[in-house]
Amino acid sequence: MISAAEVTQMDIIARLIEQLGADDEIVRVQAGEMLLQMGSAAVRPLIEALQNPHSPARPLIAATLGQIGDRRAVEPLIRALQDEDKQVRLHAALALGKLKDARAIKPLIRALFDEMPPIGPDPLTGDPLLVRAAAAQALGELRATEAVPALKVLLTDESRSVRRAAIQALGKIRSEEAFQALCDALWHEQDEMLVELILRTLSHHPSPRTQETLQRVSREHPKETVRQKARHQLEEMAAASFSEPIASSALPQPKRSHWRLLGWAMGIAVAFLVAGIVRWGWRYHKVGTTVATVNFSGATLGFWYLHRRRQISQSLPYPPPLQPSTPSHRETN
Repeated sequence: MISAAEVTQMDIIARLIEQLGADDEIVRVQAGEMLLQMGSAAVRPLIEALQNPHSPARPLIAATLGQIGDRRAVEPLIRALQDEDKQVRLHAALALGKLKDARAIKPLIRALFDEMPPIGPDPLTGDPLLVRAAAAQALGELRATEAVPALKVLLTDESRSVRRAAIQALGKIRSEEAFQALCDALWHEQDEMLVELILRTLSHHPSPRTQETLQRVSREHPKETVRQKARHQLEEMAAASFSEPIASSALPQPKRSHWRLLGWAMGIAVAFLVAGIVRWGWRYHKVGTTVATVNFSGATLGFWYLHRRRQISQSLPYPPPLQPSTPSHRETN
């Protein structure tokens, strides 16, 4: 039997889901935020609304399910990848990337070849929003190594946004095949911004193969601007390698000696001394005993504090030696 409180909550959720399809953007945003706060209680009603073909809010419903992060939404979102509405397919792909469930990998690979026209411009980049790009982004979030062959195909896609999403996904997957695909893409990508994105992606994961590729591009690429960008990334990689901290095992370690044991022994002796002063002096002069005890304890704590600070300062690692500066390419020219 459903309680009155549950009925009230279900009514509120139903009203919020309805508001996701409102014309007013502020109303839509507020409704989505309140559904996120309700969490798992809103998942089943959202799934039911997603499966209703007459609901105008289905794209935002798919996005909200991805934000909530409940795995019960995986199968409904996978089915939504086949929806007739391209906006539903796009938001379902992005939501599956947030859920990070392996069941979505194969359906998302199939979605990489969605041939529907773009939905509209991306508000950040101005590029057209495509289901293929959303699927590539989701596969990157899933670190799906089995998607690398399909993502390699997208590196030659006619859409700039799709190629960018494929580059970013391959950079997140980080397999050898993915890096090799990015290395190969440097030679046929015509968009210089995407070339720079590939170079940055490779330089963030330094390896002998990456350095060899960048050196080859800096010498042999037909475009001078690309050669300059490759040299710039090589310089940044070299600077980063110089600035790496020295391993803690290579730093001089403070020596352990008998002074630590002596310090513990002195501390115990001081404690007994204070206790003796209090015990015997209290009988004859209470005020004098109190003043002497406070002064003696304060002096002891002050000595311990200064000694401890000296120990900490001596145990700090030595700063690494200064490295000779390497002239940049512009300076050498």
